[in-house]
Amino acid sequence: MKVAAITDIGLHRKRNEDCYFINEERSFFIVCDGMGGHKGGDVASRLAVQTMQKHLSFTTSAEIIPKLRNAVKMVNEAIYTKGRSDESLFEMGTTLTAAVIRNGNMVVAHVGDSSLFLYKKDGRLKKVTRDHTLAEQMLTDGLLKKEEQPANAYNHVLTRAVGVESQVEVDIFQEEIMAGDWIMICTDGLTDLVSENEIYEKLKSAQEPQATAQALLDLAMNKGGYDNITIVLLSV
Repeated sequence: MKVAAITDIGLHRKRNEDCYFINEERSFFIVCDGMGGHKGGDVASRLAVQTMQKHLSFTTSAEIIPKLRNAVKMVNEAIYTKGRSDESLFEMGTTLTAAVIRNGNMVVAHVGDSSLFLYKKDGRLKKVTRDHTLAEQMLTDGLLKKEEQPANAYNHVLTRAVGVESQVEVDIFQEEIMAGDWIMICTDGLTDLVSENEIYEKLKSAQEPQATAQALLDLAMNKGGYDNITIVLLSV
């Protein structure tokens, strides 16, 4: 397995509120995109990564899902508590997308709108996660057409985030992973500007993770770089 990670403040933001962590030895990867308060976004995303590292431990495959759920619960408690101890951090929160790969299986824990894509060696691209945004909910409810979604104002209104409320619901996904597959976790700074078709084309021709991650970042920057951009890219 080869892994690359890249993060950039973008062209318009004053700070980078994204945070990521990779542990190749345990095949654990996480991307967070913080928001809220005067300085809360970067605090929330950093605290999320630190707390996940502290609480996520497992010895068997059967433990992964309950341990992931518990770790995200601990992250939520940590951010929620800190956000109410400092006025400048009030209602801060973060997205969280984490993946654990073990014995040919990937388990994903997901809250928010940071995305995980799986490119299969047979040429299929699948967005594994589902955005917790108002626009996505409107699409599900039939109030919005798929072609209208990219430009919809509610694309950035989160319906779920870690640390904003005392409890959080976590989506869990499982996918079979094989040699030759590619996995990408990224923040919406990339997906807001780079289409799934463009992601597909980059992964289809990918050779090395670092060069491909850089090419995706450059594409988003050339389209305006309106937000922080973080990419974790794995070649299995």
